[in-house]
Amino acid sequence: MNLVDDALAEEELRRALSSGRPEAIAQTAMANIWPLYTGRFSLLIQAIEGLPSAVLDRYPVLRAVHRMTPVLASSTRPFKPLLYADSSRAMSTDELDVLTLAQMVSFRFSGDVAAAVVYARRLQERLAQAPVESRERVDGPLWFYHHQIGSTLLAAGDSARALQELATARQLGRISGRRYAERIALGRMALAHAVRGSLDEAELALARLAGLPEPSEAHASASAMTERAAAALIAVERLTDDTDDLLARLEAYDSIELSWPFALLARTRCLLARQRPDDALEAVRLASDAHPSQHGSFAADVIGAASIEAQLAAGDPAQARRLAELRDRSGVLTTLAATRVALEDSRLDVAEEAVRGLTADPALGPGHRLEALLFGAWAQTARTDELDGATARRIVRLVLGGDARRLLATMPSRLIVLARAEVESEDEGTAFDAATAELGHVELSRRPVLTPGELRVLGMLPATPTTRQIADDLHLSPNTVKSQLTSLYRKLGCSTRDDAMRIAARFQLLGATTEGRPE
Repeated sequence: MNLVDDALAEEELRRALSSGRPEAIAQTAMANIWPLYTGRFSLLIQAIEGLPSAVLDRYPVLRAVHRMTPVLASSTRPFKPLLYADSSRAMSTDELDVLTLAQMVSFRFSGDVAAAVVYARRLQERLAQAPVESRERVDGPLWFYHHQIGSTLLAAGDSARALQELATARQLGRISGRRYAERIALGRMALAHAVRGSLDEAELALARLAGLPEPSEAHASASAMTERAAAALIAVERLTDDTDDLLARLEAYDSIELSWPFALLARTRCLLARQRPDDALEAVRLASDAHPSQHGSFAADVIGAASIEAQLAAGDPAQARRLAELRDRSGVLTTLAATRVALEDSRLDVAEEAVRGLTADPALGPGHRLEALLFGAWAQTARTDELDGATARRIVRLVLGGDARRLLATMPSRLIVLARAEVESEDEGTAFDAATAELGHVELSRRPVLTPGELRVLGMLPATPTTRQIADDLHLSPNTVKSQLTSLYRKLGCSTRDDAMRIAARFQLLGATTEGRPE
């Protein structure tokens, strides 16, 4: 299998094309797949797209490279190539490496990220086996194997392990002879750092790739979208003046690139920070409709978290609570969003337990750890209307540092006020006020004011199962009870008995006295 000679690969493929025999073309393309993919991409695509489906079905690697495959996989025809034992025994080590790579990528763009991770581990195991000469060549495909393993881990939300693989890809790419290889690895590293909240590291990676050559045609689109998503995420966290321009350069909602959920994250985070939850929900809908189910993936985590937070910000806490209860618990973003719901519900014990679990995770990114810290401060404020000095001073440093403006905009205004009280100098106070002046903040829910009649009906809910029984016990007509229930649900922001009792318990309304209150 030719892995390094571009000129030979082109010569052999042109000869096969001139023969007009599809099987010969397919065999030649497979025998030279790596140099054709990296050095003669247009010629490879021309050859593959001229093959009949019956031939492509026997060559899953070629089918995976076909430009139609990822488009169809995102809508109507998932592509999940399998390998049978009889077939594998006839393949060389290099052929099996390439096929495993194609399987990993195919399952990934078909939405089955969990299965793609299985193939990523399988390829890692293969690369760790006894040395093979082709894997040790500096001009071979080893850098690309590590790059795609890292990309798959990133798509699964495992940014810590993704960075390890991408760092290896970058080092191998630097010495590979294809200088753009370092650039595409750096772009994915910048994206991983940005998602983790390591904004300085992300910015540094983007600065380093700026002087490197443009990627080849095979990688140009994916590389550009990756770099744009990383830059947009950095800008959104800081809410810089160029945020809108960077968001406008992101890929469309129906993009087939790996970076589409990262672009969605940047868009929804910005919209929520600007208190535009309906637009955030529409962004989630458009992206979800354009892609297959992404169970267990980073995309599912983004969609789940954005949906919960947008419903909460739109004034529908009951729906946000239902989504939080249904969430895939493996995603850190959805866990953080569910913690926010618990805080808004004043279920402080639940929120504090979630914060402890998050901060105990050694793989948690600094941005997620920071959000957990702020949630802990929120709970402390809700309990005591105070902030301990150390936490308050850390929040002051965050405000003055400018890297957490988006996060601070999603915190209660009372938290910011209490942190401001710890500012020690006039100059620092002026800078603090300037940094927070244009940020919108969450306003904590206030205790609803209920009429004595509504309080009496509320008090009957835990032990009285039906509206008629409540009416009988209170000597009222069923219509009167229904009217009071409707008003009660509206004031509590819910639509069911269970939600009403939970919210009432939060505000200590169950058992509240009706004395001295006008009907």
